[in-house]
Amino acid sequence: MFMDRPEKETLPGNITVLRAVRQPCPVCGHPTGDCVGETPPPKKIVGLDMGVMESLKDAQIILVEEDIYDEIQITPFTKAKVILHHKGSYITIEQAKNLGIA
Repeated sequence: MFMDRPEKETLPGNITVLRAVRQPCPVCGHPTGDCVGETPPPKKIVGLDMGVMESLKDAQIILVEEDIYDEIQITPFTKAKVILHHKGSYITIEQAKNLGIA
């Protein structure tokens, strides 16, 4: 079924994709290459749960999943809602911390 697709393919942007070949594993000999192994899955992946690296603090951004509003007092009896950030926009981690969402 997948035999007509190349094992190695280059996508736009010069990205190389290696496809699974479903051949026996040279290490454990599993017939399809789906090695089970004796080691458990990783509990921590490097780079996740590290917090913000100081050198990337201004470059890291977060996707806003819902509109973020703020209420502004116009008169003693009137408040208005103002959209601070629209759904689908990106904000820095520092802005997210100030809004209480990070």
